[in-house]
Amino acid sequence: MVKELGVAYYGFHFPDRAGEDFLEMMEHNCNAVLLAVSEYDYQVWYSNVITIAQKAKELGLKVYVNLWAFGKVFGGEAPSVFLQDNVNYRQVLSKEIPFPLVGACFNTEGFRKYFFDAVSKLAGEKVFDGFFWDEPHYIITGSREIYSCVCPKCRELFREKYGYDMPPKANEDVFEFKEESILDFLRQASKLVKKVDPQKSVTVCLMPFYTAEEQGVSWEKVCSIKEIDVFGTDPYWSVARKDMDFVSQASRETVEIAKKYGKKSQLWIQGFLIPAGKEEEVREAGRIIGNTDVDSIFTWAYRACEGSMVQSENPKKVWSIIKEVYAELKE
Repeated sequence: MVKELGVAYYGFHFPDRAGEDFLEMMEHNCNAVLLAVSEYDYQVWYSNVITIAQKAKELGLKVYVNLWAFGKVFGGEAPSVFLQDNVNYRQVLSKEIPFPLVGACFNTEGFRKYFFDAVSKLAGEKVFDGFFWDEPHYIITGSREIYSCVCPKCRELFREKYGYDMPPKANEDVFEFKEESILDFLRQASKLVKKVDPQKSVTVCLMPFYTAEEQGVSWEKVCSIKEIDVFGTDPYWSVARKDMDFVSQASRETVEIAKKYGKKSQLWIQGFLIPAGKEEEVREAGRIIGNTDVDSIFTWAYRACEGSMVQSENPKKVWSIIKEVYAELKE
């Protein structure tokens, strides 16, 4: 039996309608929900976000908050208001003529203040059971040599640490610097949550990649952060063009590493961008994940993202299968 079964939920703005959705989630055997709160939601709909979270709590759901796609360095399709208003805090690509990217730099004071202020405010809301750091990453360039970020702040910090200027092509010092930058960001954000409310849990979900070029941070080093309570990954086999062995390996390693560091584990089922005719793969993946002694299982996202740019081709069928899979996992 898996104790926690949940689903991500975004695009919500009205408490009464959200309440109906929460009841549907519970009918689908969920006992938890992850509210994916975009920068737009946070800045424009804050009051309703809190009321919606309270509605979920009243119905008996655990409620977690995800600062969804903040700065475009956390997972998600949502646009970033911060990047729109702060071009100078964007990541910069290492090319002969450097240019800014659609992603905030983890090291800039501007983005750190923006993100940490949001964390502090949300952590003060009693309604949330915990925070979710969603796929923190540098912009992936697809090249081992060309990298991000070489903004003025990164150049300054790199020279202070290594004693020479950031190179035009990535080397091991660059990979180490990027890794430590993400680790420090996660460490400070997690400490802030615990400082405001020690009872709130902190979950980190890393993409199932293992090299510095792809992600910039190791699973084990993230798990070594004291303030992190839950470690997870999202082996989205279809978008990664992988088979079920990929799901099995990533799931097994996640649970093993989490146990090694005394953390709980969390695994995600892909419920979006499932091609027509491939829906039964969702069931297969759910069963594989459910057989790993994992503590928490979530699906991205509610109703298989129906109506969004990442909806499954037959979202109603995928959502129905999730209900059946969760019924099995409850038992």
